[in-house]
Amino acid sequence: MKKQKAGYQVNMLGLLLIKYMKKYKLSSYGLFQALGIVLYCAIIASLLSYFGKLAVTPPELVGSTLILMLLVFSAAVCGTIVFGYPIYLALQNKIKVALQLLLFTLLYLIGLIAIFVVLSLLFI
Repeated sequence: MKKQKAGYQVNMLGLLLIKYMKKYKLSSYGLFQALGIVLYCAIIASLLSYFGKLAVTPPELVGSTLILMLLVFSAAVCGTIVFGYPIYLALQNKIKVALQLLLFTLLYLIGLIAIFVVLSLLFI
């Protein structure tokens, strides 16, 4: 998957990302990443709600283990969504751009959290 080119290792997936991601502004990437987190959280919340309605209850040890494994998996997925591209940019010595993208992502995420809090208070 990697090839040697002019003394640098070039990641083909990274080249594809760069090719298609040049179309958008940096703030748009932050929004896309924040929306990715919201989508992932919505999917997990839906699954937990669905399994909570099932009549079958797993033993306490199995249930606790599954929840902790889901926590670790979710931390990995969310970490990849939020930090993946900024780390890639930082490895390309674009540290200022990486930090700006991280800031945009976190600001959009805070904004989306605020929207969800307001909506939940309105519909209680």
